Amino acid sequence: MSKEKIGTWEIGEIKLPFSEAFKISLENIRKRFVRAAITTASIVLGIAFMVSILLMAQIQQVARGTPETIKAYQYWLLFISLLVSGVGITNSMLIAVAERYKEIGTMKCLGALDRHVLTFFLLESMIIGSVGGIMGYVIGLIAGVVYGYTQFRPEDLIGALTSPLGTFASLTIPAAVTLFLLSVVLAVVLTMAASLYPAYYAAKLNPAEALRYEV
Repeated sequence: MSKEKIGTWEIGEIKLPFSEAFKISLENIRKRFVRAAITTASIVLGIAFMVSILLMAQIQQVARGTPETIKAYQYWLLFISLLVSGVGITNSMLIAVAERYKEIGTMKCLGALDRHVLTFFLLESMIIGSVGGIMGYVIGLIAGVVYGYTQFRPEDLIGALTSPLGTFASLTIPAAVTLFLLSVVLAVVLTMAASLYPAYYAAKLNPAEALRYEV
């Protein structure tokens, strides 16, 4: 705790180690596992849809030997699915804030700063986004592999997974790895972006009003 003297008073600043904030965020997710699972499911579906579309296009490109472009309506479907996921996450996080008014008020009365509350919620969203991205990748990969196995030769499927992904060919890394990184990064960014307003709202709660609030 760092201290600063003002006149005859000493004002302390409470510091929150990242490791401790991470543990608290994990505990909050564990306590509200069902809500966290529903939030995770919304991101899983969007990421799985994205991975399956990109992988199917990659398989077709390798099997036919010609560049395979994703159709405009598929981009729109992908955009809408991710948008719906983002809206669902924002709604879920706002409900989570409302359910934790008194908890947030208590933390603030004990000395938690706005940035500490903001950190808790953003860390929760980051954890949920990471898990959702990984699960979405696995489900999308399975869907793409099943499609490739039933429609094309096994060597075409293997070639699609091990060759660079069309749009990211300049990276010269296997499509399976590119899709994994893309899934996790996009899921975390989307989840944290959708959680920004709920997290900011929670951080700015008045402690006295939060303690009086009845769910």
